[in-house]
Amino acid sequence: MGFSSFQGNSAAVRMLRAAAEGRRPSHAYLLCGAQGLGKKTLARIFAQALLCGGGPKPCGRCGACVKFLKNAHPDFSVVKKPGDKTAILVEQVRAMREDVFIRPNESDWRVVLIEDADDMNLAAANALLKVLEEPPPYAVFLLTAKSRRALPETIVSRCVTLELFGVSAEEAAGWLKERLPGLEGEELWRAVRYGGGNLGKSLAFLEQDSVRRGYEQALALAKALTARREFDVLEALAPFDGDREGLRRLLSDFDGLLGRIAAAPFAPGDPDAEELSRRIQPIRAAALHDVIGEVREALQYNANCPLTAALLGARLKTVMEARAL
Repeated sequence: MGFSSFQGNSAAVRMLRAAAEGRRPSHAYLLCGAQGLGKKTLARIFAQALLCGGGPKPCGRCGACVKFLKNAHPDFSVVKKPGDKTAILVEQVRAMREDVFIRPNESDWRVVLIEDADDMNLAAANALLKVLEEPPPYAVFLLTAKSRRALPETIVSRCVTLELFGVSAEEAAGWLKERLPGLEGEELWRAVRYGGGNLGKSLAFLEQDSVRRGYEQALALAKALTARREFDVLEALAPFDGDREGLRRLLSDFDGLLGRIAAAPFAPGDPDAEELSRRIQPIRAAALHDVIGEVREALQYNANCPLTAALLGARLKTVMEARAL
């Protein structure tokens, strides 16, 4: 996969392509955006292009590209959160820092990809800052994160920051049809609407039963709220009584649905949102969004999950019953 096959975000793609094809790259780049927008994919394309010995970069055929695609290039390394940990650890960053001062073996650059850099703990972030302040001349650091605000400003200020955004509905539909021949009709457009321009989310909706099930649960919660039957709301939240991660996913899906509901009066063509928008006006959707944000924050600080789910139901119901907002 090369730059030309990356969908959307043409300004970021042009900048990285130019850096790989002749201009001297910066010593650090930060790619920001929601999960599913392709941050890691674009970072890897850029890394491969920097190490590529052919052209146009990345050529996909030279020895360097073959090694890269087999995860065997000696001048490319990845730092990411261990599967059994909640953060990137300082020991990982220190080990990377020692390796990066060894000159490249086979290319002009030593490239380090730090996936989900916003998962670093404070000690790891401080260790990374030291090498970003005085990097070796041949090192290129690529960081990905959901938001630049999730990283210390001292790190952000030492990176070229590229924000990735979603694509248009038409671009998303075209990309999905290329990936999944035969996909069409309401199945296609329901996935496009769910993704909201996020290709990774749309693809997951089509390929993962758990993602579709999560959306249906968010839809059931919204319908329960519009029916204003307390038992229906409790029933919609019951599966998440002790499931912290499941509740987080529900909040994310429900929040995405609220955005579509708020936009429905101005952007027809979304049957799920249009039906709900008759009872959830934009101002009420905004108030529900605020509740979701508060509950998300509570979960982040290890609030009691069953109590939080019960509180969520009560808060959402209060917003729906309010006469004036």
